[in-house]
Amino acid sequence: MSSFNLLYICKSQFKIFLFVLGLCFISIGIATFFSISSIVQSKIKENMVIKNGSNGYKFWLDPPAKIHRKMYLFNITNPKDVQKGRRPKLVEMGPYTYSQKWEKRNIKFFGPNVISFTPVVTLKFEPSLSNGLETDLITFLNIPALGVIENSSGFGYTMLNLLLKDTKLFETKIVGELISGYTDRLMELGKQFNPDKIKDDKFSLLNGRNGTEWQSYKMMTGNDDILNIAKIISWNGKEWNPPFLDRNKRLYSFSPDMCRSFYLAFEKDNYIDGIETYDFHLPKTMFDFSNPENSGFSKGNIGNGAQNISTCYGGISSFLSQPHFLNADKKFIDNLDGLEPNIQIHDSKIHFQPTISTPLEGNIRLQINFYLPRNDKINLVKRVKPVLLPMIWFDESFELNSDAKEEIKKMIFFMRISPYMYLIPISFGVLTLSVVLFLSLKNILAKKKSMKIKVIKEKKESQVDLLEAAISA
Repeated sequence: MSSFNLLYICKSQFKIFLFVLGLCFISIGIATFFSISSIVQSKIKENMVIKNGSNGYKFWLDPPAKIHRKMYLFNITNPKDVQKGRRPKLVEMGPYTYSQKWEKRNIKFFGPNVISFTPVVTLKFEPSLSNGLETDLITFLNIPALGVIENSSGFGYTMLNLLLKDTKLFETKIVGELISGYTDRLMELGKQFNPDKIKDDKFSLLNGRNGTEWQSYKMMTGNDDILNIAKIISWNGKEWNPPFLDRNKRLYSFSPDMCRSFYLAFEKDNYIDGIETYDFHLPKTMFDFSNPENSGFSKGNIGNGAQNISTCYGGISSFLSQPHFLNADKKFIDNLDGLEPNIQIHDSKIHFQPTISTPLEGNIRLQINFYLPRNDKINLVKRVKPVLLPMIWFDESFELNSDAKEEIKKMIFFMRISPYMYLIPISFGVLTLSVVLFLSLKNILAKKKSMKIKVIKEKKESQVDLLEAAISA
């Protein structure tokens, strides 16, 4: 076989190889076009589902975030006047800022779809982030006394007045004692005579919740459905079924401070550190008890904007609202001096990255209030004017650290380009087929040129032969 024929065969086989390779690239591109969506969703699920070893499990177990609780306390500056029936004057103190360490204990999987755990939150005071010290003095409503008054059905009024004889309606303590706990005579008596209900001889706003296993959750892992990630099934044995909703609907969650599920509504589009977010906030309708949706939470309420949470505080008339009674009935503010609701600093808001539904940062702001009743037969409260007194509002802040935000940026970038990834193999396929076409055209042109040269050469040779014949003749 001549070297020319061998070269021709090799070139032909190379073109066939390139042609087949190009078709393969295009086929891969077409397949990618139809399957990329399910591939990306599968990858998201793999990373976000709460199971051993997944990124979602690591994020849930130890959030890469700065978490703080800012506490704002209300100091009653005219306690004697209040006991005479005058309007309370309040001065807001704080914030007293506490860093939070989150820990999950007693983790147990019930198959791949359900997990139970005990969350433990430990608070540490941060003076540099606070406006005040834990040694600051504050005057506040005596909650243990209020509890005795409201749960005195087994006492006669003579006995009750004797029990409360040396008790003050308002206490003055340092902030650290009010938040973390102080020994109280009535609490000691309650623990002695009703140990099933009163577990501690101290009163505190934290109510035994700092660093303790006081609650338990059961929730979905998202393995069966990506939309079920972290969906709460039960809290302390009580069933909860909040739906996990998207951008244009309410976003439901659960708050142990409310002892109920709550929802956030979409507010606006936003950008946080260069990352697109959907902002959700606590809407006016959340504590609107004229709304039929809230009929299950309307028992014992005394007006819109303040929800009765007495079951969370041992039966004492306690109410949850937004800070400074934002979005509440005007009567609550009119009965007090010193409140100025401001939606900019008192609204709850969370910034979610919409593509992966991850919260970048946010603030949950709520206020705890206690109802001060009047009773003509109880000396301690026979002259007071009934009023809902705010004691504390807190700002629970959450912000992912910079490394976590960078990882989210990379993930979003990948997810945005993934729908166009099919173009890469198709481009390679088109390029490869273009090379085959170019080589084929080049070969055809080369053959035409070769044939033309051959014809000219044969013509010249024919003319030479004729000329030589003529000379010979």
